[in-house]
Amino acid sequence: MDPQENLRHVRKAKSNFNLNPAESLMVYAMNAGCYGTRAKLLKRLEGDLQAAIAVELATIPIYLYTYYSINRTVASGRELTDTAGFANEAGAVIMSVAVEEMLHMSLSSNIYFALTGTPPQLYMNAPATYPTMLPHHNPVGPPGPKGGVDTHIPLKGLSFEQLWHFLQIEYPQGPIAGIMDAIEPFIPDFNWIEENAPGLLPEELGKILHGVGWPSDDNWNSIGQFYSFIRCMIASELITEADFQTGAAAQQIQPYNYSPNNVDTIYPNAPFNKKAPAPDPDAKSSGCPTLPHAAEVAVYTNEPDSHSGDQKDDWKDDEELITVSSKKGAMMALLTICEQGEGYKDAMGAENNDTDPVENGGDGPAGTRNYEPEESHFFKFLRLQAQFKDYDKHVEQLPVWMAGEIAEMEIEEVLEGQYAKRTAVDLIKGGYVYDFPDSPTSTQYPAAYAAINDFNSGLFQYMLVLSETIYLVKPGMTGPGGKVHNQQQFFNAALHRSMIWVMDKWILMMRGLPVATDGPFKGKTLAPTFENLSLGTREESFEKLKVLGKRAVAAANTIGQGKAAGELVDKAISLMSPDGLHEMHLPNVKDHWSGNAPIDPSTSAHPKSVAAE
Repeated sequence: MDPQENLRHVRKAKSNFNLNPAESLMVYAMNAGCYGTRAKLLKRLEGDLQAAIAVELATIPIYLYTYYSINRTVASGRELTDTAGFANEAGAVIMSVAVEEMLHMSLSSNIYFALTGTPPQLYMNAPATYPTMLPHHNPVGPPGPKGGVDTHIPLKGLSFEQLWHFLQIEYPQGPIAGIMDAIEPFIPDFNWIEENAPGLLPEELGKILHGVGWPSDDNWNSIGQFYSFIRCMIASELITEADFQTGAAAQQIQPYNYSPNNVDTIYPNAPFNKKAPAPDPDAKSSGCPTLPHAAEVAVYTNEPDSHSGDQKDDWKDDEELITVSSKKGAMMALLTICEQGEGYKDAMGAENNDTDPVENGGDGPAGTRNYEPEESHFFKFLRLQAQFKDYDKHVEQLPVWMAGEIAEMEIEEVLEGQYAKRTAVDLIKGGYVYDFPDSPTSTQYPAAYAAINDFNSGLFQYMLVLSETIYLVKPGMTGPGGKVHNQQQFFNAALHRSMIWVMDKWILMMRGLPVATDGPFKGKTLAPTFENLSLGTREESFEKLKVLGKRAVAAANTIGQGKAAGELVDKAISLMSPDGLHEMHLPNVKDHWSGNAPIDPSTSAHPKSVAAE
């Protein structure tokens, strides 16, 4: 590509996609052929998107494990204590991040489907064991609380140390405003690349660039750095608009399938009266010193995001989960992922821990959105960690460039009386945190407990199959009066039910069972392992889940939990009623798969509706 033409493309891409200097230079290098031909870069983009999905998938069991270690029901209402309030806050914050990680996985999956026309690989694609390192992550990270630099993340209950592992996952990329100063001694101008193409960057320059946030899809230091490389590929001249029109937007996971909050992402910030009626927004205050209604003390941990700019793509301005059919759509999806995770939002290097804007300063005209600012995942976790006693003695390395914001956060915690006041041991003794084992595997549990756990692992894997199957649901309307989208009905009957009505309650049952036997976890609480337990092919996965359910019920009978286990298994694998609305069961996906091969809904015979099982 002609150098001047390359520069013109980079300037246009920088304007269209808000590229930072490092990304601009990387796009120039890609255009110049430093990373291979169009075919090679397209293949690399496909592989990196699948790796991005695997990164998001790896974090979900980690967050869920810690979430389920928290007992949010010790005290509530009038009896809500300070510690019970913290447990509620921690649970809501961790679940709010897990919900957004599921959003991120869906966004990356939509980009992947738009590019390839095939569902992403989720089933059996979670980490095989824990502790785990995120795919392609640098195995050496910043020092943790005990001085270690290993970036393997365990399954572990709520504690100061586990929150540091959360910070490792969400560690910010950092500002790169001064990157050109670092580059200039090596590259006076862009023509250096043209003279050296298609060779690689000199080793000494590569080391400097890597340390200051150079886009990278291997050995990356932050997830933002990894996604930055994907942004560069999409922004390059070698990737076209037509590349994102292979998989139809109508078959992607749709915006109506996502809600930023649920009952588990909300917590009370003060005692409240459970029996008080909902507040009347038009009523005048009586000045009565009674406790408020629950709604008045409810904190919603996720705020709706907004997207600015003209609406010429397949999403509306207030949607977080968007479909993709263009480079702009792919970039918007990636922007949501990075802003929510690490809060790094200004391409020129300005640091900010907030992710959601306050539109119009809160004083916009009627009908406009006035969102509250929402902290990034990194700062959400850091605020929780600062409430542990170990915080004021920590030796972990936090981002130097965030020093001002971190100090401000610490002052807020001191003023609110929450700074450095708790320990994990005290939380366990008080019943606020269950004594979960660290990174358990099913083989370490006694046989009966292993069978109960295996059904949960099988259900987790089936949820991944259900997620893949969403892309194979035939577009159209169904339900009473033909007013419900096929995909929406499938989503509600599948993922919503499997998560809320089955898995959530199954794990609540599990954690009430102490592992009272000899072995590595004697005295600990039975905890889910989220293992890659095979259900055979996708076509036969539902039948295999049934087998695991029967084994779990039989095992539960031996320890006096047969009735509870049986009811939950029935909700998962019983036959659906004729109208598909009156039984809490999961749909069988066999009509959407031939072995492990997807059946294209546009060419296949009409698969059975999930309501006609």
